[in-house]
Amino acid sequence: MIRSRLFALAATVAAVLASPSAALALNINESYQPQNEFELLPWVNIEIFGIDMSINKAVFYVVMASVLSCVTMIYVGRKMQMKPGRLQATVEAYYGLIEQITRGNLSGAMVRRWFPFLAAIFLFIWYSNMLGYLPLPTNTEHMVTIFGIEVPSLALYAATANISVPLVLTLMVVISYHF
Repeated sequence: MIRSRLFALAATVAAVLASPSAALALNINESYQPQNEFELLPWVNIEIFGIDMSINKAVFYVVMASVLSCVTMIYVGRKMQMKPGRLQATVEAYYGLIEQITRGNLSGAMVRRWFPFLAAIFLFIWYSNMLGYLPLPTNTEHMVTIFGIEVPSLALYAATANISVPLVLTLMVVISYHF
C-alpha cells in the first residue's frame, strides 16, 4: 500500500518535472544578477608600475572606516571633560572594554605596548561592520535618476567581507608583532 503510493507520487513528480509545458512556464528574470553586487568595478582607474590601484567601492568603504575612526578619536580627545557627555562616555566604555580584553590576555608591559594598536584595529573593524549596514549609493550597475541627475542606487557592502581587508589586517598584526 505504502509502496504503491510512493511510486504514484514519484511518477507524478517526474511527469511534472519532465513536462515541456512546465519548462515553458518558467519565467526567468535575466536582469536580476545578485552575484554582480560583489563585483568591484573601478570608479577611478589608477595604475602604478603595472599594479592596479583603482578606486572602487571596497576602497571607498575602507577609507570611510579609517576616516571615521580617526575623526572620532581626535574629536573625543580634544573635547575631554571631567563630566563626560554621551560620546565621551561611549568612547570611555569602548576604552574599558578593549583594556579589559587586553589585560585578560597580556601582561602589564605588553598591554602598554599593544593597547593603542589593538584599540585602533578594533575601532576600524567596528566602523567597517557598521558601515556595511548602511545602504549607500555605491551600486554603479543600476543608476537612479534624482532631479535629472543619474545617481548610483543604494547598496549594502561589507568591506570586511572582502578577503583583502582581513588579510591586510592580519599581515599588519603579524609584521607589527614580529618586527
